[in-house]
Amino acid sequence: MVNSFIFSQETITSIQERLEILERCLNEDNVQDETTAEIFKFAKTQEITVSQLLEKGRQLQYKLNKFNKLSEVLNQKTQLGESAIILCVRSNFILKEIFDQYWYLFLNKDGRKTFRILTEDFVEVYKKIKTEFNDDVDEKSDVYILVESLKHKISSLIEASLKINAISKEEINAFDLGDITPQQSEAMLISLASTKKWDWVYRNLA
Repeated sequence: MVNSFIFSQETITSIQERLEILERCLNEDNVQDETTAEIFKFAKTQEITVSQLLEKGRQLQYKLNKFNKLSEVLNQKTQLGESAIILCVRSNFILKEIFDQYWYLFLNKDGRKTFRILTEDFVEVYKKIKTEFNDDVDEKSDVYILVESLKHKISSLIEASLKINAISKEEINAFDLGDITPQQSEAMLISLASTKKWDWVYRNLA
């Protein structure tokens, strides 16, 4: 189940390729490349300079690299049967930050495809968990913490997907997600997840 909360390597590679094309076009001052034309168009309407756009691309690359490292450790811990709830939460919030702050860097065909796939995949994971576990789970349980962090991530992803026209409002409504407004803040979820991590350590030491 944990692996369902992270990007596939194929998705990460696709995003990195988009960033490489973007940086190459920026460095060569070539805005004719159709894969980046919409990004430049958006930047112009928002009065974002070429250098600022390039810096945003570099920031996104840094976030992706950080996410990749978290994902690797998460997979290792999961395979060893170790507690990984804090890593799941942090991974979800890194993705939320990417969706919130860098969505306009995906204003191209491949970007829309990537966001559409992510929306469908994460919604499927969310609905599966909600089906398997009722709404009365303990607020300190792994399931509760994961679901709440998923709400944050999915809400941002849906908003970003709508902005870049990766998915329609009608399709979002068809998901029938109900109210996915998070009941806990990022800080509280990280605090709860950190407590779970140390509880696991103390139990094993005992």
